[in-house]
Amino acid sequence: MKCTTTTALKIVDQLGLIEDQLAALQEQADDLKSQLKLLGQGSYAGTMYVTTIKHTPEKKTTAWSAVAKELNAPADLIAKHTKVTYNILAAETKALSN
Repeated sequence: MKCTTTTALKIVDQLGLIEDQLAALQEQADDLKSQLKLLGQGSYAGTMYVTTIKHTPEKKTTAWSAVAKELNAPADLIAKHTKVTYNILAAETKALSN
């Protein structure tokens, strides 16, 4: 599909509007989840969906790059366990500030 400048302008504005709507919907979803979390752990069924609230008392995350640095891991060892992704083409849309 060939994309002319005029078409690109329309596509960019349409994409921006959709992303704004998604952000508003995500905010609404987060607010509803917060309300359900106030009810505590358990499963809550509506007429079409069920939401389960789970409590995790502790979650540990290891900063492996910091561990490697502190242990003075050789560069070749780090490279061996490093995933490289090529040819990433990303799109980011932001509102124009007029």
